[in-house]
Amino acid sequence: MWFGLLGAPFAWTVQHVVGISLIEAACNPPSPPWGVPVDGWTLTMTAVAAIVAILSAAAAYMAYRATKDAGTDPPEARVRFLAILGLVVSPIFLAIVLMSGITVVSFPECVQS
Repeated sequence: MWFGLLGAPFAWTVQHVVGISLIEAACNPPSPPWGVPVDGWTLTMTAVAAIVAILSAAAAYMAYRATKDAGTDPPEARVRFLAILGLVVSPIFLAIVLMSGITVVSFPECVQS
């Protein structure tokens, strides 16, 4: 249940932090210029984060199905409520993960605003 609720947001957070670090490394090279393959790493991180988000949605769905007979009793009703939240949050964060990964690959990294 907790993975179903927090897995996709955590995956996006890791993808976002790693993505910003890659862009910073690519746009501000050290004295010997090392080529940071931003697109390759971004695609890898996007794929991993998307898989985690999909697994998170699956875990939320399994928790939802496991508590289908839960009434208003506190333990089962809470698990069902958090599973519903996971079913709502996971696809949203999956979309965010995919949009941010595709955007980084589609547009150039180091453009002054």
